[in-house]
Amino acid sequence: MSILNSTIADPYDVLVVDDQPMIIEAVRRLLRSDSNARVHGCGLALEALARAKDLLPAVILQDLKMTDGNGLDLVTAYRAEPVLAETSVVVLSATEDPQVKAEAFARGAADYIEKLPPLVEFVARVKHHARASRAQKQLVHAAVAQAEAKIEAEWADTLIFRMVEMARLRDPTETAVHVQRVAGISKILFEAWAKAHLLPDSEYKSQQRLLRIAAILHDVGKVGVSDLILEKSGKLNELEREKMEKHAKIGEGIFSGSRSKFDDPAAEVALCHHEKWDGSGYPQKIRGEEIPLFARIVAVADVYDALRSRRAYKEPWPRERTEKLFAEEAGKHFDPELSAILLANMDEVEQVRDAFPEQEIHAI
Repeated sequence: MSILNSTIADPYDVLVVDDQPMIIEAVRRLLRSDSNARVHGCGLALEALARAKDLLPAVILQDLKMTDGNGLDLVTAYRAEPVLAETSVVVLSATEDPQVKAEAFARGAADYIEKLPPLVEFVARVKHHARASRAQKQLVHAAVAQAEAKIEAEWADTLIFRMVEMARLRDPTETAVHVQRVAGISKILFEAWAKAHLLPDSEYKSQQRLLRIAAILHDVGKVGVSDLILEKSGKLNELEREKMEKHAKIGEGIFSGSRSKFDDPAAEVALCHHEKWDGSGYPQKIRGEEIPLFARIVAVADVYDALRSRRAYKEPWPRERTEKLFAEEAGKHFDPELSAILLANMDEVEQVRDAFPEQEIHAI
């Protein structure tokens, strides 16, 4: 059922602006049949605009000719006020003049009623305009909420990439496009997983954004690791490796406290993306589905992109060699289902890598 065809379930205000008290009272009597209608009267044109702005009615019933003012001028004044943008303005008139009607509509009137029509017609028209007012208000509120959500998302993205840049400056082996590729590959893996597991579209879409952010921030815990370790070009010794592995716990700590819906998945991925399916990973040595799904996804995406990329200590692996490793490590290092999804979607995965070459920075 559309908004305009629905019933008015909540109270709504009707402001009658007319210099004849008997008309205001007549409207009040006519609308008694609608228990949700609250009728207010105003007998002076000079007070009408202020009264309307204070009341914010769903409907204004405006007399055309008043002793201290012009009804059409008031229609113009109502329509010029942003706070009355959702109010339906209806002209009440004792005369039917096509030119006056045309002028009323040109100034923004929603309707023109000769006072006063039969009860059933009058009540129906007022309720129709009250529904229209409510529908317009809902549309405006939805647009405002959407705009606010967009601004919030833009701020969140800005903050996220500031954190990524901070981590990148600490670890020269990491790049902004690496985390973008990890996020893009993770999206491919999750989409295929969601389809295979019959995840509803609404849940997939909400979870996909959380995964993207968690994937981008998976290594942010490296901000707490010594530069001497991060910048070392050779192999790490046992003590250095232990200190490096602490970045997983540091990353989890950054997102502890659940201040937003992004914190829990980001904490899980930061902590668990180095865990392995067979339990030989770190820091908790958990195995199989004990490892959170997002962390298992990011583990596949992160290792794949690292192997296929040039690093100070190695050349990029060819695609065939990387595919072979994932086939061999399925059920050992990696979730076997996600390894199979990766291998089944290699062309799409490589397109993500092509979209984010090292010398360029894009946004997903």
